[in-house]
Amino acid sequence: MLGAHLIRLGATPACHIVHPRHTVAKATRLIRVAYYSNVEYRPIKSVLVANRGEIAIRVFRACTELGIRSVAVYSEQDKMHMHRQKADESYLIGQDLAPVEAYLCIPEIIRIAK
Repeated sequence: MLGAHLIRLGATPACHIVHPRHTVAKATRLIRVAYYSNVEYRPIKSVLVANRGEIAIRVFRACTELGIRSVAVYSEQDKMHMHRQKADESYLIGQDLAPVEAYLCIPEIIRIAK
């Protein structure tokens, strides 16, 4: 999370190579600037997980705890898997494709996400 703040606030990766004490001091200054500025954050409304298995189930559980809608994509062979049942919504992708190929069908996943 700190790394994301640093990159968003303009810290270059070269800053991380310097002495750790200087990096922490700079990070603290950048975070203070971000905290006191007028940065507007929009809440996350929904999360699409293009994965299956235990990782997807953990993400769905976390979304439920945080009150975020969860969306799953699944192949024809995975229609009875747990990850589909744990999500709030689920959509079939890659019809007539093997499971691995279905999850790599990026245009279809983007279409569902939109």
